[in-house]
Amino acid sequence: MWLFRSGLFVLGFAGINIYTGLKVFALIKYFLPQFRAFFFWPLYVLFCFSFVWMMQVRIEWLRQMAMNTLPALFYFFLGLLVLDALRFVLQHLHFIPSSAFYSFAGTGIALILTIGVLVYGYHHARNIHTVYYTITLNKGEGMPPLRFALVSDLHIGATVDRKWVAKIVDVVNKAEPDLICLAGDIFDRNIDTIPDLEGVALELRRFNAPMGVYACQGNHDVDRLSLREEGKTDRIQDFLKTAGIRFLLDEVELVADRFYLAGRRDSRPIGSRQERKTAAELTAGLELSKPLVFLDHQPVDFIKEEEAGADLILSGHTHRGQVFPGNVVTRGIYKKAGAVHYGYWQGRSAQALVSSGAGVWGPPIRVATQSEVVVVEVLFGK
Repeated sequence: MWLFRSGLFVLGFAGINIYTGLKVFALIKYFLPQFRAFFFWPLYVLFCFSFVWMMQVRIEWLRQMAMNTLPALFYFFLGLLVLDALRFVLQHLHFIPSSAFYSFAGTGIALILTIGVLVYGYHHARNIHTVYYTITLNKGEGMPPLRFALVSDLHIGATVDRKWVAKIVDVVNKAEPDLICLAGDIFDRNIDTIPDLEGVALELRRFNAPMGVYACQGNHDVDRLSLREEGKTDRIQDFLKTAGIRFLLDEVELVADRFYLAGRRDSRPIGSRQERKTAAELTAGLELSKPLVFLDHQPVDFIKEEEAGADLILSGHTHRGQVFPGNVVTRGIYKKAGAVHYGYWQGRSAQALVSSGAGVWGPPIRVATQSEVVVVEVLFGK
């Protein structure tokens, strides 16, 4: 099945490249009749596959530019399809003549629209929204309410820099939370690729919450430069400690003698091999009359965590697809896993929230999703 799906993807991607390439080449020939195909096609193929070969390059700005290739191709292809269909209908109804000019005009318009979508997505990703929820837990009757801030998927690296982190910290602090939870993927990859690492640490130290700042591991929170390297977490742990963040790796902490916070290792860290405790092993021996909050990066284990006594689960990872139509795909994937790709989830006894994240991975853009900080008002007792 995997080979079948891979084959369909390759055929589909090749078809998109040929279709869009023919359109671009025809447009260039319209203005430059002497332009030759033998010069155009190698360059176009290099562009279409730049997201693959640029991954081997350690020049960060080139890697980031290459990440835009896939969304650019998709939106250009989509624009061409719509405009070609519109042209066909208008010509068939004799509203416009059958002229090659309209085909070239459609290609130009599709290019302009694609650039517009990418520019919009670039700026939209950097606008941090605040999303509010109110949740009532069945335990802890008589306890005063608590305000949690959930931040996931910062992906601090070449794209999400000190300035972006500072904006996230400002949004979180404005909400005046009692506790801050970082639900994994704090880093994008090797921390040496982060510009102004000490400056990032200074920004993270500005998080202000009387009950502290806690984090769990995400699948990207392994220190490596390439997929060929085995990822480690030693330097990440040291960095977070200096930033005043408690990194819970399959650990449970009793917070202010009021509730348990369980932070899980990631289930599939990139470039690393590790085992993680089951949810039941993690909660064995706890006094489950107290509320139990799970901090788990990937929303794939909600049922097991509910069975282990979880009252509230906080996750991220999905980015809500980040770029349309990724949000349509992630919706189906996580629904099949018994969870959600975004927002609120209700189980038999547990509740969960999945954030779309405060940063970006891959293309430094967001289309049809948003970068966000989640603020949760937690009430106790029925």
